[in-house]
Amino acid sequence: MKQLIYVLAAGLFAVSCSNPNATLVTFDDENTVAIRAHIQNYLENDVASMTERWSEDLVVKGSTLDGAVDLAVAQSAISLHHVLFSDISITAPDSDEDFYAETTTYKDSGETWTKIWFSWNGTGNFTGNTVSNMNMIGFRWADGKIAEEHHFSDGAAFAAEVAAFEASQSAAE
Repeated sequence: MKQLIYVLAAGLFAVSCSNPNATLVTFDDENTVAIRAHIQNYLENDVASMTERWSEDLVVKGSTLDGAVDLAVAQSAISLHHVLFSDISITAPDSDEDFYAETTTYKDSGETWTKIWFSWNGTGNFTGNTVSNMNMIGFRWADGKIAEEHHFSDGAAFAAEVAAFEASQSAAE
């Protein structure tokens, strides 16, 4: 009888572990690898390569944005980052290690998201301030392209750099 109970328990355990409706998290899949390349393109200010991964209908939302922005604004924002800041790097929080990335496929909704957590580091070209901000970005995939991004960070340093840039432009006139 004891053996029968063990066999039934083991069988139930095996069946419960093979749930086809479970959420799947991966760390080295094609989407995670693509986002690592996407971030490298960002660091190199290679907007053309980034654009190859974005859907034409890209929507970007964030904690420092009022509403959402589209592909054209996202492209311009990347270039603006490199006007405002130099020595841009992306590392794991409080470390010089590589940033954390994972891709999650949600079985209930069918959506696939790649999420990254990192410290964004740079030096302001107009304020001279050294900046290190904790960030999280979620990238939603559709038809092999990034269809949606959600950015979460403190935008104070970026706003200060924009203000210093605008002041320098006014002074030059």
